[in-house]
Amino acid sequence: MASSSAQLFIPYSESTQGPWIVRRAASLLLGPYDSQAAALAAAESIAPGLSAELGRPVEIHVQQADGTWSEHNYVVAGLVAGVGTPPPGMNRHA
Repeated sequence: MASSSAQLFIPYSESTQGPWIVRRAASLLLGPYDSQAAALAAAESIAPGLSAELGRPVEIHVQQADGTWSEHNYVVAGLVAGVGTPPPGMNRHA
């Protein structure tokens, strides 16, 4: 079953000096970063353009030290991405 969203992944890095990477799928490296915060900021800046290009929302997943993954919520144009975002064409204020 195909996902209705695009996925960005930030795997955990044991090193405090990185690299922290942002991936789109296992084989597509979008960039290495010096810290988790820098990788998150990069993923947040990539997400809107990728969403517009693909015509679907983008989810950012971050791997924790214990190996589990969590979805990273972030604010885009005043809305929290991935949490109650209305479908395209819907006006929240109507």
